[in-house]
Formats: sequence, C-alpha cells, structure tokens
Amino acid sequence: MTATSASRGPRYEPHESLSLPRSLGLGVQPCFIYAAGVLITPVIVIKASGGDDSYLAWMIFATLATIGMTTLLQVGRIGRMGTGLVLPMRTSFISIPFCIMALVDGGPATLTTLVLVTAAFQILIARWLFILRRIVTPLVGGTVLMIVTLSLASVVFNLLNTETESGRGDAFMVALVTGIVIVILTLRGSAALRLWAPIICIIIGCAVAVYLDIYDFERVTQADWVGFPASGWPGPGLAFGTPFWTLLPAFLFIGAIIAIQVNGDVIAVQQVSWRQTRAIDFRKVQGAIRSTGVGNLVCGIAGTVPNVTTGGIVSFIQITGAASRNVGYCIGGIFLALAFLPKVSGLFSNIPGPVIAGYFVVVIGFMFVEGARTVIRYGTDRAKILIAGVSFWVGAAFEYRLFVPPDFGPLWGTMFQSGVTTGGLTAIILTLFMEITSPRRMRFRSPLGTEALPELTAFITKFSDRKDWGPDMAHRLVMVAEEVLLSLLPAEEGKSRGDRQRLVVMASSDGPQAELEFIVATSEENLEDRIQQHRQYDHASSGEHEISLRLLQHYASSVRHQQYHEMEIVTIRVDPI
Repeated sequence: MTATSASRGPRYEPHESLSLPRSLGLGVQPCFIYAAGVLITPVIVIKASGGDDSYLAWMIFATLATIGMTTLLQVGRIGRMGTGLVLPMRTSFISIPFCIMALVDGGPATLTTLVLVTAAFQILIARWLFILRRIVTPLVGGTVLMIVTLSLASVVFNLLNTETESGRGDAFMVALVTGIVIVILTLRGSAALRLWAPIICIIIGCAVAVYLDIYDFERVTQADWVGFPASGWPGPGLAFGTPFWTLLPAFLFIGAIIAIQVNGDVIAVQQVSWRQTRAIDFRKVQGAIRSTGVGNLVCGIAGTVPNVTTGGIVSFIQITGAASRNVGYCIGGIFLALAFLPKVSGLFSNIPGPVIAGYFVVVIGFMFVEGARTVIRYGTDRAKILIAGVSFWVGAAFEYRLFVPPDFGPLWGTMFQSGVTTGGLTAIILTLFMEITSPRRMRFRSPLGTEALPELTAFITKFSDRKDWGPDMAHRLVMVAEEVLLSLLPAEEGKSRGDRQRLVVMASSDGPQAELEFIVATSEENLEDRIQQHRQYDHASSGEHEISLRLLQHYASSVRHQQYHEMEIVTIRVDPI
C-alpha cells in the first residue's frame, strides 16, 4: 500500500472511476485484513454454545455471503438505502455473548427471532434518527459499549480456560504469544502494518499452535475448494419463549449501539472521502443504518450473527487514497465469492481457542477505550459523566453478581442478570430524566416564508428578555435568526400557504450561550457547505446571498446543519459579547 497525505484528501473520490484490475488489487487488501476478524465472531459463537461442525460451516458461509451483499448495498444507492461510499461490513463483536446465550437458552430459532427484531429496530432508528438523537445518544452507546466488554471478556477467557482445563497446558503460551504480537504491532507498527496486525497475529498464533500440536488440520484438508454447505442451516423458525423475552432488551441495546457505531463510521468515512471539506450529510447516515438493518434481516433469516460497518476502512482510505466506489464494489464481490470457498471456512473455523483469546484481549481493550472516549467526548458536563459512571457500575454489579438481587420472578430475574440490560436501562432512564427536568425550550412555529420574520423577531426578543441578556445580545440573536431563515427559504416562493414547508424554532441556553434550533423539511443545499465555500472564495460581490452569509459568520459562534431525508436541523450557537 502506498501512502498518501491525508491533508490533500483522497487520490480518487467516490464518484471517480478506477480500472477493474486496480480496483480488484485495492479491494483484495481490506478483504484479507478484515477476514480474520469477520470470521472469528461466528467461530466463537458456535464453539462457546456447543454447536456442531455443520452449523459452524453454515454460519461462516452465511456470514461471508451477508457481509458481501450488505457491503454492495452500502456502497451503492438504492432509494434511501446505501451511502455511495466505500463502507464494508463486518460481524458485530458486541453481539457475541448474547448470540451465545440465545443459542444455549433457546436454540437457533430464538437467535433468528432476536436478530430479526434487532434489524427492524435499526430500520426504525434510521427512519426517526432526527427524533431519537436525544435518547439514542453517543453517551448512552459509549456507556453500554463499556458494559458489553465485561460480558465479552467472560466469553473469551472461558474459551481459554476450557482448553487449559482439558490438559492443554500449552494453551496459555499460545494465547500469550498471540497477544504479545498484536500489542507490539499495534503500538509500534507503521500505519500499514497496523492494518495487517489482526491477521498477522492470528497466523503467528496458529503457527505456535501447530508447533505445540494444538492445531487440527482435519477440517481444512477435508473441505472442498469450491462448494455450498449441504447442511447446517437451522431453517425458518420463530421463537417467542422466555429466552426471547429475557434477551430482547440486550439485543435492542445491541441494535442501538450498532446504529451509533454506523453513525460514527459514516461520518468518519465522509471526512476522508473528499478533497474539499464538506459538511456531514446525515442522509447518508440514515442510508447506512437502514442498509445495515436490511442486511441484518438477511442475517436473521440465514441464522447468523448481526453485522456492522467497518470503521477501520478510514485508515485504508487515508493510506491508499482510494475512496472510489469501484473499490467498495470489489470488496463486496470478493467477500461474496469467498463464501463459496469451503477451504476458507475450514481454515478460519479451525482457529484454536487460545489464539482467539489472545487476539480478543486487545479487541476488548480497544472496545472499552472507545466506549470511554465516547463518554468523555460527549459527557460535556458533570451530570452526563455521572450518568455514564452510575450506569456502568450498575451494569457491572449485575453482570458479576456483586450482590444478591431481590426476587423479580423467573422472567424479570433472568432479564436483570444481564449487565447490558440493567446498565443500558439506567443510562436511558437517567438521560430521559435530564431531558424532562431540564429548563423547557421556548418554541416557535410558522410556515417557512418571509412573512414569518416579524413574529420570529418578537419570539427571539421575548427569549432574550427572559434571560436578561440585554439589548446587544437580543440584537445578535435577532440578526442570526433572520439570516438563517432567509438562508433556508426555498428557491421558489410561489407556493400556496397550505403547501409551504413548516418552520419550528426552539430556543434554549447553556449558561450565557444561546442555542437556536431551526427545524424544516429538507432541502438540497447545506448551510455549512455554503459558509465554508464563502470562506474559501471570498468574492468582492456584495449580493444578497453573500451579505447573508457574512452576517451569519459574524454573529454566530458555530453553525451546524444536519440534513436528514425527512427533516433538516440547523443548530446555531451565539456567544455573549
């Protein structure tokens, strides 16, 4: 892989074409880089749940096939699905402990039902993302992600303990070597080498396992080179018994976390896919979450684990400079082709438990740190940090049985044994409490048009007077509100009043800082992009458009324009003089 400067942007933007040989050459690299991580998830789930070899072979086939199909859907655009960006999929590590519990407690039908419900929930989140943004917050997602690592660590280390207790005294050495290799490569390797760290550590770990006579080649040698699993599919079936209801809250939290992860991944990929800085298009975020949900519907029917986007592709794009959709199509096609190569399935399904344990020590560490970093980033005040801390320790207390809980009955008692359920519910309840008890936002409603200016001015003045900010701050707020309204007006104002878009303005304050939130039906232009272009190309022209942008830049301390399919939200912050 050749390096390219991130500051110059990608060499190939998403819409720019690459030749097929070059696209295939670039597409093969991330497939090999991510293949080990992709396939370890079903291996852990089947091994820990006691599934047979036929089910394992089927799940690996289904995993590769669904990842390939969903990647193609993410890279393309079908209606409101997809992003038009290089955004491959992978298996969701956070779902591992709960998929195991679903198989052990209820069987494949329970897993199918839970994954289908999770997928439907993700599609719902995509549809109402602009509303749920205050409840399904990154703070909640980061907190739950930290709690998930507690459950995942128990599962992974049980794999190591099982082999150690069965007389394999060398299992600990295999796990140790695997862990040391990935830690060294991650801490001291180059950017390109860090991308390859997972597969390198697994290869070295397996080599040590072969030397210590832990690796069994039988499954690999007996597998065909090309073929389709003759058996193993659990078949259609839905189960709504006690295991389903006890695990449902945890799977819903998994669906929410996956949606939050997709949100972050799409934002990160957008930031490295263009040469010129662009505002984040949240319609692409919605398309990605919706595509992930549709892909997970297929995962549920196929009887495999849920999928999520691969945020690591950002490093690949920065190093290679290839953000072209052609590369993404090749990645999806290669994963789909790998599904029909049973030798590949046999190779990865035979990875020893100690190798998996050594690899996942670092994965779990990264997941915990990522959750903590998300909490710190979005925990902008002591109250939010407190919510995260209390929720984490509530989850940890229930997960590790640090106390004897009261008798909630068989259903609720089993449900509350999960730290994800208890900690996640605590985070959401406390977040809702903060929303309900926070000072009420002042709200203004009107048709979107110039005739709304007098009423909007009166509303902003009333808001400022309630805060005792004085005439200067009131003037700044009025000017900002007027310029945002003028910027949001559609090109054609000849519509009748009944057909016109509706405008909602919500005013609130954070100490001395004012926040105005404008909500209207979506349009094509992004206000952030227009301001950025005006900064880069500051023409001498004094037309109405340029004057409006100049005034907005002058009075507002920050402008954030979030465009969704159904709605667009412009958030303006104004600092006191």
